[in-house]
Amino acid sequence: MNHPLKNIDFRWLLTSRVAGNLSLGFAEVPLMWWVLEKTGQASLVATVALIGAIGALIAAPLGGVWADQGHKKRLIQLTYAADALVQLAMIWGIASGNLNLWGVYVLVGLASLFGNLRSPALGALQPLLLEPNQYQQGNAVMSLATTLGMAASFALAGAATGFIGVAGALWVGLGLVVLAALLLIPIREPRVFSSIAHQQPVGAMREGVRFILGTPVVFWIVVIAMLINLILAPFGALAAPYAKELGGGATDYGLLTAALMVGQLVGLVVMNFIRVKNPFLTFLLGTWGLAAGVGLLAVAPHMVVALTLLAGFGVAASFMNVQAMTLAQQTIPKEMMGRVFGVLQGLNMGVQPLGLAATSGLLAVMDVRSIFGVMGALMLLASLAWLQRPVRSALKTSAASPDPVLGGN
Repeated sequence: MNHPLKNIDFRWLLTSRVAGNLSLGFAEVPLMWWVLEKTGQASLVATVALIGAIGALIAAPLGGVWADQGHKKRLIQLTYAADALVQLAMIWGIASGNLNLWGVYVLVGLASLFGNLRSPALGALQPLLLEPNQYQQGNAVMSLATTLGMAASFALAGAATGFIGVAGALWVGLGLVVLAALLLIPIREPRVFSSIAHQQPVGAMREGVRFILGTPVVFWIVVIAMLINLILAPFGALAAPYAKELGGGATDYGLLTAALMVGQLVGLVVMNFIRVKNPFLTFLLGTWGLAAGVGLLAVAPHMVVALTLLAGFGVAASFMNVQAMTLAQQTIPKEMMGRVFGVLQGLNMGVQPLGLAATSGLLAVMDVRSIFGVMGALMLLASLAWLQRPVRSALKTSAASPDPVLGGN
């Protein structure tokens, strides 16, 4: 089996996505810093981030419909062009002194809108460029590269904001956005028949939702993904008091967050070199690993144990994410992939504010350890989904053949 990196079109897409992810920090860090400097209120920084998450609920399903109508590459490039205009507006507003807080809300909302319109098209384009037996390694290398790109982006953006100022960092981000759009030009996008070319968006979205509800294995992939996001979204808010409860300080708080990231990176590296032959065991053991990784934090006696558990959680999460994406690509018809990915993206982004809100409420009635215990119990219950006969049957079919496994209504 040829590795996906031998595919020139996949390499162009990979490079473009890395450039796009590098640009994220150069938009967010300088802008958030500007908001903090101008207002002095950290809560307003959180409000700006919340606006971005809400935008996903609206834009991602619509972006999925447009992706399925054809010309995914063109949609991606147009949204990058719109992102560049938003960056220019930010730069002009800061340089002229005309940017105010409401202007920031509008620009962040627009940036979130365009990014989430683009995301389903990116997800739907990738499997068109690969053979089915390349999906897993393609997902692993794409996730690894984009995760590293995003991590580097925020570190580099912070340094750039300190050295060349807010406007200067935004100029770097603008250049990366333009580069991401240009790198897509050489890609030869395969044509997929579209049955929704003249269909109303709402009706097309309903078809995507019906497919998810009518295909048990995809439905439970969505549910598990939402649970993982519910856990990860408030982790930053929980890690600080948890580190303090373990007798640690700010350094230990940073180590807890780093352990999760290191575990994810290790898992993605491993997934580049192996091929999963038993998806059922991967999902079942992976969900148990997630349950143990977060649930046992409730009884971890000291920092070393907590770091080990979080690293294990990260490894399990990366295995689950890659395998879930691979199974989705095998199961979802190519002409419907954008809509299903759009609904999935919208739900996953939408549950993040819900996770933060639920955590705030739970912290008022229970301690951090108990919250981790509840999270572990929920994940353990979710593992029962993989034991259902329709789900096991679909997982066995996907293991037996690399060809797409169609399902749903």
